[in-house]
Amino acid sequence: MKQLLVVMLALSMLGCQEPTVDINSTKHVLSYGHNPLQEITIEDCQYLYGEWGNATVLTHKGNCNNPIHQHNGGNY
Repeated sequence: MKQLLVVMLALSMLGCQEPTVDINSTKHVLSYGHNPLQEITIEDCQYLYGEWGNATVLTHKGNCNNPIHQHNGGNY
């Protein structure tokens, strides 16, 4: 019941807005029975988004193509 309330609240807040991020499907599945992760791009950084147990996660990819994250002589 608590999850339904959270979903309804989230939909009411986001229901009229257009998505502002690029979303691509991946073939990465974390656990049997779950959907594949999605790759989301926000401000030129890639994140992985998806189900993890009873939670939904959004985490920065370790191989993001944003130049600010590329190794440059020890400075990041």
